[in-house]
Amino acid sequence: MLGIVHKLVSVLVFGTPTALQTTSGDIYGGKTLAGITNFTVVPGIFIQDDPSFNSSGYDLLQDSFGLIDKSPNRWKNLEAHVTQLNKEADAHTTYKLIYIARHGEGFHNLAQSIYGTPAWDCRWSLLTTDGNITWGPDALLDSTGISQAEAVNRAWKEQIKDGVPLPQTLYSSPLRRSASTLNITWHDILLNRGHVPRIKENFRESIGLHTCDQRSNISVIRKTYPGWQIDPSFPFHDPLWDPTYQETDTLIGRRVRQELENLFAEDPSTFLSITCHSGTISGFFLAIGHRMIGVQTGGFVPVLVKATNCPTATMQPISGGQSATAPACTADSTSL
Repeated sequence: MLGIVHKLVSVLVFGTPTALQTTSGDIYGGKTLAGITNFTVVPGIFIQDDPSFNSSGYDLLQDSFGLIDKSPNRWKNLEAHVTQLNKEADAHTTYKLIYIARHGEGFHNLAQSIYGTPAWDCRWSLLTTDGNITWGPDALLDSTGISQAEAVNRAWKEQIKDGVPLPQTLYSSPLRRSASTLNITWHDILLNRGHVPRIKENFRESIGLHTCDQRSNISVIRKTYPGWQIDPSFPFHDPLWDPTYQETDTLIGRRVRQELENLFAEDPSTFLSITCHSGTISGFFLAIGHRMIGVQTGGFVPVLVKATNCPTATMQPISGGQSATAPACTADSTSL
């Protein structure tokens, strides 16, 4: 069975905060928080967390990324607000603005659009190709996905003119469609200034079943994205992907939450970018209590996250439940 499923996960029972190790070193007042952390969304900053928001047809690239403040000084106002929140926060609290992005369209997305979701889930996603399109393992961006990432790059350059706070740290899933989206988005904005992206295994797509979600080995990743930071303990081959079992949404949420706890414990930066996948983004929303919204390929969502550590919390190991398996095909899945 899928390795990630057997890993014991923690249910958090929060107690009263006491002193824990924190580390300063961020110009916006950000710090690291070690220990079990509670995440919540700071409301009223971005339209995407408003209960009335409808993501259907919404283009954040034409709307200051969803920032509610539309004044000429909107980004400077936000930067000052986040800095003030961090300066006023106690030793157990910090704030980070996370730009969580979905990769551009990949060949697997193209195939799913051709065959439809039911046939994709029960048949085609388990294969690597239909003879015309190859989507596995580790699907690449198609031409539409490349164009989507280029559009995001241009949108950032437009917002830079108005002072948008840029990510201080760039994180990526190890899957190539996400890493390539990051590269296209930031190559001439941050990467050319010495920023080194960090690849995190736990920011990958739902693990198992779909061949597009089986990652490449380390040699391929290092050759394709030279100089990027990869944890030395990163396994050479993918030890997590399984052809029979797949993570459920709950398991993804717990995996992403664990990585967020690691991130908040290690990185004092206030502004971060994570380039990942639709399943990862849903897990992120689950982990921080954000309302579930759709994020199109090439899209992203800015979220101001409040983190509070709870060092007296107790941890109950649980298995997280049964993995998912491929659905049975109820119609002819070999034809359009």
